[in-house]
Amino acid sequence: MLDIKLAKSKMENEEGMNHLWIQLFRDEKSPKSEIQIRLPNGIYRSNNLNGFVENERGHIVVDAFDRDVIIEIFTQDAIQCGEMTIAVSLLTADTSVSKEISIQVVEEDEMDSVEIDEQVVERIKELSNAAPTYDSETNIVSIQPRILEKRDNAYSHLEKNYRIDY
Repeated sequence: MLDIKLAKSKMENEEGMNHLWIQLFRDEKSPKSEIQIRLPNGIYRSNNLNGFVENERGHIVVDAFDRDVIIEIFTQDAIQCGEMTIAVSLLTADTSVSKEISIQVVEEDEMDSVEIDEQVVERIKELSNAAPTYDSETNIVSIQPRILEKRDNAYSHLEKNYRIDY
């Protein structure tokens, strides 16, 4: 099973940011899988915040049961406003399961009425506050992200609209 949620119901069309939460619930028959994310034109993504390996095709490789993946999505330039669809596929050796989620891309002044999914925000906080870990089998060190300091300045209204405190 595959479940997808967005941190915010809307995203600004120019320099907007959001988080995509992908939850995987699988049986023991298919322990290794890949997640493929297809984004609309003009929307980009960062590497997953969980630290999972991403292969040459840009798929996220997940090799355990009942995992979740957090992806930061964003716009770099102004894109057309309207409803857009993000498609996520879970690919295993035997099957492929896809699910879509809609996102509303809007002008900056329409962001005041945005709905925030607190469950997604809490998961992002949990993930970013996790202690650094070391996996001796793969020699991977997971380091906690830097802590950002809030300040009052000319752009404080933007910070209130778009920031998710980790």
